[in-house]
Amino acid sequence: MGIFDDDDTPRRATSGVVLGEPLSALSIHELNERLEQLKAEITRVEDEIKTKSNISASAERFFK
Repeated sequence: MGIFDDDDTPRRATSGVVLGEPLSALSIHELNERLEQLKAEITRVEDEIKTKSNISASAERFFK
């Protein structure tokens, strides 16, 4: 964990999913695959938020 972990700087998308791209050219299979990737990413982000919230709460308790 580095000192810049709370950096809100936008990062380039590294997956095959590009937010806002037209979906009309994608097949049902591709749309379902995309949906699963997005769900996995949501779970990953939620887990990171929980981790950071727990760390923040622990720090606040420690420094009271």
